[in-house]
Amino acid sequence: MDGVRPLIFEGGFPPSIRDFMAYEGHTAAGWRRRGGEIPPYWYEAPVFYFSNPASVIGDGDRVRRPDGCQWLDFELEIAAVIGGEEQIAGFTLMNDWSARDLQAAEMTVGLGPAKGKDFATSLGPWLVMPDELPYENGRLQLEATVTVNGELRSTCDASQQHWSWDEIVAQAARNTRLLPGDVLGSGTITGGCILELGGDWLVPGDVVTLAAPGLGELTNEVV
Repeated sequence: MDGVRPLIFEGGFPPSIRDFMAYEGHTAAGWRRRGGEIPPYWYEAPVFYFSNPASVIGDGDRVRRPDGCQWLDFELEIAAVIGGEEQIAGFTLMNDWSARDLQAAEMTVGLGPAKGKDFATSLGPWLVMPDELPYENGRLQLEATVTVNGELRSTCDASQQHWSWDEIVAQAARNTRLLPGDVLGSGTITGGCILELGGDWLVPGDVVTLAAPGLGELTNEVV
């Protein structure tokens, strides 16, 4: 297909990574664990944090569990890559790896996440144009899955975004400019992480695969 090509960034890394929180179900689950509710502002504008472009890895690369981390988590996301004229050039799979124990400690300060997030972000394997995918009303109509060591851990509905991709792009561009290659993450699809699902945290030797029709499979081993 003409609209599908390997995901390769000029210079090896994207200029920036903004990771949003577009899924109400995932956001609510995180706040419940902290004994709270979603803040009202979440419903006023899509929010995001900046991740680390230098930590981007691809399909087949290994993920090193950070020093001091015992609660390593996968996060199933879809990412948009910006092309010309600040528009979406295509979509790809994204695993926003999280050191949950480090993240929990950092965020008691009211800033972050920082070292709980910036050690690895997986992207790939393909960059797929929107017209090659079931894309309606600014949302991808896709079912995405996570497997660990070949065992299905979760099946998630990517269409359940509260904030559409049009709204995400507009927020990212507000009061600044987007560059070709900038990455915008959707945030974790509801049900797409151990924090929500429960069960054992990842350990060295685990192999995690994200998959979605049209976007392929993104596989990484924890070391």
